[in-house]
Amino acid sequence: MRYLILADVHSNLEALGAVLDDAGRVDAALCLGDLVGYGPDPNACVQRVRALPDLSCVAGNHDLAAVGGYDVSWFNSHAREAVLWTQQQLTAENRDFLAHLPLTRTLGPFTLVHGTLPEPMEYLSSQWEARATFQEMSTPLCLVGHTHIAEAYTQANGVIMPQHQALLDGGEIKLAARDRYIVNCGGLGQPRDGNPRAAYGLYDSRRRVLSVRRVEYDIPAVQDKMRRAGLPPMLSDRLTHGR
Repeated sequence: MRYLILADVHSNLEALGAVLDDAGRVDAALCLGDLVGYGPDPNACVQRVRALPDLSCVAGNHDLAAVGGYDVSWFNSHAREAVLWTQQQLTAENRDFLAHLPLTRTLGPFTLVHGTLPEPMEYLSSQWEARATFQEMSTPLCLVGHTHIAEAYTQANGVIMPQHQALLDGGEIKLAARDRYIVNCGGLGQPRDGNPRAAYGLYDSRRRVLSVRRVEYDIPAVQDKMRRAGLPPMLSDRLTHGR
């Protein structure tokens, strides 16, 4: 099977469309949360993700905040303003979809979580956080988001490799049968790794290969929408540089 892996769409319809065009036909889709927040097209993005084949999705902190399930005081002022705007835009149907997303999911070889397994809304950005998630994993592969940075951690023979694999420009991971992995395919709608191209993943279950891809999209079009919606300028400006 060919799996599409998405994380941190953040209401960026142009980035999402470019990714879906680049990915082509897939058999199933895995989404690591934060469909909304920051960007100008929350309803259209939720609807496009909901329409993906055999979708499995977990909640992100912005998804929960948009439906009143996460304290917005945890957000900085720019993110908080975007969440409050998003709350006013969501349709009842899309709000209901986001409100009923689980925090974690396990299916086949995959564990899905937005952040870490011990704390689904915490960042997984170091070996320490990776170790805690490896301890709770019951599958060979855990897919995460939240940091908006494409990288992978490997555990071989019970030992976490000292250097994680950076995937800022994309790349492939060949999954060894006896090893375990935590992979973040990067932020689709708001990259933060210095590469402004949209990030996503594809997993080929027959070859046991996970590919991280980066895709150009129309950044000025998104920025124009954000300005017209009155969203904070900082959120649109950062798209140019991917930071």
